Formats: sequence, C-alpha cells, structure tokens
Amino acid sequence: MTAQLLIRFFTQDDYPAIAELLTAVWPEYPTTAEAMAHDDGTNPQYIRWNRLVALEDGKIVGQAEYTQFLGMYHPQKFGLWVSVHPLHRQRGIGKLLYAAALKALEPYDPISLLTSTREDQTGAIHWLHFLGFQEVKRYWESRLEVNSFDPAPFAGAEEKVRQHGLEITTLAELAALEPETYQRKFYDLWCEVREDVPRPEPATPVSFEEFHKWTFESPRLLPEGTFVAVDPRTGAYVGLSQLWKPAGGEHLETGLTGVRRAYRRKGLALAMKLRAVEYAKHVGAPEIRTGNESNNRPMLAINEALGFKKQPAWIDFVKVLKEK
Repeated sequence: MTAQLLIRFFTQDDYPAIAELLTAVWPEYPTTAEAMAHDDGTNPQYIRWNRLVALEDGKIVGQAEYTQFLGMYHPQKFGLWVSVHPLHRQRGIGKLLYAAALKALEPYDPISLLTSTREDQTGAIHWLHFLGFQEVKRYWESRLEVNSFDPAPFAGAEEKVRQHGLEITTLAELAALEPETYQRKFYDLWCEVREDVPRPEPATPVSFEEFHKWTFESPRLLPEGTFVAVDPRTGAYVGLSQLWKPAGGEHLETGLTGVRRAYRRKGLALAMKLRAVEYAKHVGAPEIRTGNESNNRPMLAINEALGFKKQPAWIDFVKVLKEK
C-alpha cells in the first residue's frame, strides 16, 4: 500500500473512470459512463445509494457501491459491491473500501448486506466467506449463439398460440395501436408476472411512475424487441418477453419473460422467445444472454431446448449484521 491512496465519495466526473474500472474487472460485461449515470439517475429519492472510489496517485483503482433495491425495498437492507482493478489487488484496497462503505452506511442502521459474484471467482468467494457472507441463491446465466440457432424444430409454435385465440405482437406495435393505454397495460402485466420471479428478498410494490422511468425512459429499451402476448377477445396483455440493449457490447440481454397464471401452458413463453431470437438475428446481434434462478426449471427447460448454453453461475451472498 502506498501513502498516496485516497478513498472518497464519487462525483459525476468520476463516471468514465469507474466505467473503465468495472469493464476491466468484468470484461464480459462492459459498461459506459452514460449507462451508469442513467441507471443511477433512475433511483427514487427514498433509495439510499452512493459510490466510494479509491484513488492511487490520482487514478481510480477501486470502487464500492451501496444501494437499496427498488422492487425489493427494506429501509435497513442494502446491497454492497466492492471492485478493485485486477492490477491493484492483494494490497488491501478492497478491505479499506469495504470498511469505508460500512462507515458510510452507519447512519441508516443496516441489518443486512447483499452482494454477488460469479462461481468461478474463487478469490472473491473466499473473501466474502472470510467477511461472514453466506450463499443464499444461485442464478444461471445462459447464452445463445444467434447465427447457429436452427428454428426448424420449433415450427408451428406461434400457430399453436393462435389456436388458443392469442396473438404475439411488439411493444412498438402496441404503442402505435393504443398510444393512450399501452404503457399502463404493459405495467399491469409486468406487476403480475414479476410476483413469481425468485429473489433473495420479498418483492415490494413498484409505482407506475418508477416503472416508467427505468423502462419507458431507458435508452436501453427496445420496443421492437419487447414481445407481448395479447388476448384479442378482451384486449388484455397476458405475457411478455423483453430484449434490452446491453450497457456495453454487441449482444442483447433478456429481461423479464413471463405469462399471467390464467394463460400458462399454452406455449406463449416459447413462442415469444422464438420471436426474440428472430429479432436478434434480424438486427445482427451475435448473442442473446439470459439469467434464471437455479431452481426455475420451467424457464431453464425452455432455454435449454432453444440451445442456450449455461455459463458459470452467479451467486447471491448475504451478511446479517444484526437481527431485525
């Protein structure tokens, strides 16, 4: 450790250097200053969050980020991630950032911390265990090489959906057809579908205004790559599968895929995923990435059938600081 190390809260001017740091830490998941600033800006006022940076000779070599979770909110539960540039590890920088983050959190009286890393990051896992974090959940990331996908085995999937009296369209088409109502109807669908998404903490409500800000106002939204199942008999939106632009890179990322409970077992999820692959091929995306909780067998089975290949799993860890 050199005497020139400084830890302080970040400023807006630090975004480019932090994005460069995080891309060096996770080169498979590049990010940009613009994407980070936008995502940070979607936090409602009640969400407590901040970043601290470690500077050595004026250069950012590490950061700690803490936040509460929109959609999984608890006033005393936080997420905390510490990242150190690969060229500056094993020198105690992460330890100092972690201690500084805990100090910054003291006014909020936190009772637990959630963090995550990938199962192939053995050094990070060892450090988390040393700090007292315990594994609580695993998520598979799976990837599909778009150009190698063969649609032939799935011929007739969308026709099966039509036989149930249902149609698959896009958010872009719905915006043109129902400009006054499509956003609220899409939000109502999302609210029901998300209830069945596995998560490390109970789901909490997300207002339409909050949803609108980080969905419809997001530069990563792909209206033509957001697929919606519709029941023409009632006009109801009954299923969705979203593709998003990544923060960096040329691949596409799968967001929420789900179907209202009353409309399941009709082939909707498979048909929407097939439309997503078709869209990705049309726009020249080389790869689609998706994530699923390790026990979510129905969605994992669909992804496996489509040819998605599992990557090293992501692991959520929690450290209980005090009992409720």
